[in-house]
Amino acid sequence: MAEKQKNGKIEAALDLVKEIIFFLLFTAAMLAYCLLVLLIISFVTSSFLHFSIEGIIIGAIAGTVALDVYYVGKRIRKRRGN
Repeated sequence: MAEKQKNGKIEAALDLVKEIIFFLLFTAAMLAYCLLVLLIISFVTSSFLHFSIEGIIIGAIAGTVALDVYYVGKRIRKRRGN
C-alpha cells in the first residue's frame, strides 16, 4: 500500500514537471509566432503604417502573455473538472 502511494506521488510529480516543460515550450512557440505575425503585418503595411521593432516586441510579449493566461485558465478548469 505504501509503495502504491509512493509511485502515485512520483507519477504526480512527473506529470507536473511535464506540464511545466510543455508550458515553457508553448510560451516560446507563441512568442515566436506572435513576433512572426507582427513582423509580416509590419512588412505588408509598411507603406502606410510604421511599427518600430520595440513596438513589435512589446506587442508580441503582450500577445504571448494573453495566450499564456488563456492556457493556464484552460488547464485549471480541466483539473477542477477531473
